[in-house]
Amino acid sequence: MNTDLSQVLDMLPFLVPLIIIELALMVIALIDVIKRERVTGNNKVVWILVIALVGVIGPIIYLIFGRKESAIDGN
Repeated sequence: MNTDLSQVLDMLPFLVPLIIIELALMVIALIDVIKRERVTGNNKVVWILVIALVGVIGPIIYLIFGRKESAIDGN
């Protein structure tokens, strides 16, 4: 048990930045999906679930594929 704790403590300097990056990506993607009028597939709830539940990959998938630019003519 003591060796498991020491292994986690040894990895902590690497884990903290990764956790911060994951949370930042999630917050950025969630703010974007909430503010955006239209998203790919026109289903914000699905994108919010993907962002929140898929981990690091979810926000990246949304930021690459889910953002839909508004049409100039409003269509």
